[in-house]
Amino acid sequence: MDLILITLIFIHVISAVFLVGSSIFVWVIVWPASSITLTDEKLRTRFMTAMGKKYALYTNITTVLLIITGISLIYYVRPDYITNFSASIHTTWGYVLTVKIVAVALMYLILYGNNLWHGKKFPKLAEDGKFDELKRMRKLAHYLSFITVGLMIVIVLIANILAGVFF
Repeated sequence: MDLILITLIFIHVISAVFLVGSSIFVWVIVWPASSITLTDEKLRTRFMTAMGKKYALYTNITTVLLIITGISLIYYVRPDYITNFSASIHTTWGYVLTVKIVAVALMYLILYGNNLWHGKKFPKLAEDGKFDELKRMRKLAHYLSFITVGLMIVIVLIANILAGVFF
């Protein structure tokens, strides 16, 4: 392997570890802990909003890195996937890569759609004291977040298949 390929793989894997690991950490540790320790709903919402804004900066950087390195890796390792897609998709490798790309697109659509749709509404509802509506919207947002984290795990498994870990 040459230095360019090693660098692309390194950046891609570290970015994926950050995105998936931190998402699971927020789901398993931060969110439940905020419910236990911050019983005032306004304060909890302020905390989660502030944490989410800080987290979003790093998620956005990671997303850009993953997209750039992902496309670069495809072009570097399998340029025929880009130049002759119709033939590539009929190979096992091309089919698995296409499934991964669709899963990634769906994951980002849900991730960013959920954040754009609900992100500004939560603080407003909490400040206005509309806790019943906030609870209802949070339930939907958490469901969508759960799907996003599930897709992240599936994408990591597909990436392992593409890397030849299981075969």
